[in-house]
Amino acid sequence: MNLEELIDPNPHHHELNPVLWDNNRLRPEVRVKLLEIARHFALYLNVPRLYLKDVTLSGSSAGYNYSEYSDIDLHLIADFSSVHCDREVEELFDTKRLLYKRDRNIEISGIPVELYVEDSRRPAVSQGVYSIIQGQWLSMPSAKQPQWDEHEVKHMVSVWHKIFKRAMHTGDLQTCRKAVQLLRTYRRHSLRVGGEFATGNLVYKSLRNDDTVEAITLLIDRLHDQQLSIG
Repeated sequence: MNLEELIDPNPHHHELNPVLWDNNRLRPEVRVKLLEIARHFALYLNVPRLYLKDVTLSGSSAGYNYSEYSDIDLHLIADFSSVHCDREVEELFDTKRLLYKRDRNIEISGIPVELYVEDSRRPAVSQGVYSIIQGQWLSMPSAKQPQWDEHEVKHMVSVWHKIFKRAMHTGDLQTCRKAVQLLRTYRRHSLRVGGEFATGNLVYKSLRNDDTVEAITLLIDRLHDQQLSIG
């Protein structure tokens, strides 16, 4: 896995991406299109009683560390406690977003749009968070150049590749689910302690970028279908 797919070793700009921003405000045409995309994705989710509280833009495209590898991280902020299903809610939304992504290629001026459903009780950690609905910053990004441990990120990516490979090799639904849950816990703890550029968050993004997270999530979905079926 090429680490540059995750983040440029020394990303630093003196302005936000001018393709998306004008004087630190999201360009009107971009805002309108992102709202349209969010509405379409919400309809695709087709989850009864899903209460959306906001739609936000975060990650490198909402900061000064964007690069040619950056996506537009578009988050639908929802109340997970209002959703009732036969699996973990976060797992359900991961599967839905990956299926949506597989069938569509959505971009804004050549920048891919990456959609997520975020639990309002567990807000994502990002230097910059912009409310698409309110049209204002919820958290202003810093132009200070980020510091991160490249060697540790590479090492932990290798460790998690082995964990996921072994879990997937078992073909056991609960084992695969446990591996994904452990990764999420690892990421959340890392974000709480070190913020957006903490090792755990960069490891997660790396596993997401090289399709490891997608592979195990789709496997979980298939194993779940098998469990509900009669051969």
